[in-house]
This record gives sequence, C-alpha cells and structure tokens, in this order.
Amino acid sequence: MVEYELSDSAIVGIITLSLEGLEGARLASGGGRSVGDVLSGRRGRTVRVSREDGRIRVELQLVARYGEPLRELAAQVQRTVHDVLTATTGLKVEAVDVVFVDVVAEGEHAA
Repeated sequence: MVEYELSDSAIVGIITLSLEGLEGARLASGGGRSVGDVLSGRRGRTVRVSREDGRIRVELQLVARYGEPLRELAAQVQRTVHDVLTATTGLKVEAVDVVFVDVVAEGEHAA
C-alpha cells in the first residue's frame, strides 16, 4: 500500500484546475470574507477544505454570470469537483458546498 499526504494547497490546486473552462462562473478572487476574517485581518478564502476521518468537505465561493441558472450551475460544479477529487485523491468526498458570493454582468470577468 502506498502512503502519502495531500496538503490543503494541493487539494485547492486540484479543485482550481478542475474548474478551468467552466462556463458561467469562476472562483471568487479573495472576496466573501466572514466577519471573523475582517476583524482578524485574514484574507477571505475562496476554497475552504476540511477533513475528518479520511473524508473531505470543501466550500467553494463563486462569482456567477448574470442570467445563468444557478441551481444547475451549482450542481455541475458539485459533480465536477466531487468526481475529480474522488478520482485523483482517493478521499471520500462528503460534500461540495457552493456559495455564490456575487453575480456580474456579461463581460465583467465571470468566465
């Protein structure tokens, strides 16, 4: 059996690459900060990773293009990230939570 570790940064990289070319949305760029982030001076994270007992849960903060069907877009993102993480890491993906933090007009850098 091969033993290895995956850092959160590696997982974020896998997620980011899996979403390249996604039409209608993109990862937010450091926005969506919580009150705790603001008060502590921490930068907001657009991908949050939590792990427990060999399971992984991720939260993605996305910016959607105005007019996109958000429910379908969220489902597509969830399927894509779940499938890629499962295939590449072997971890059990418990959840992929999608939070739309902004909606922008066509041409305002929303994939």
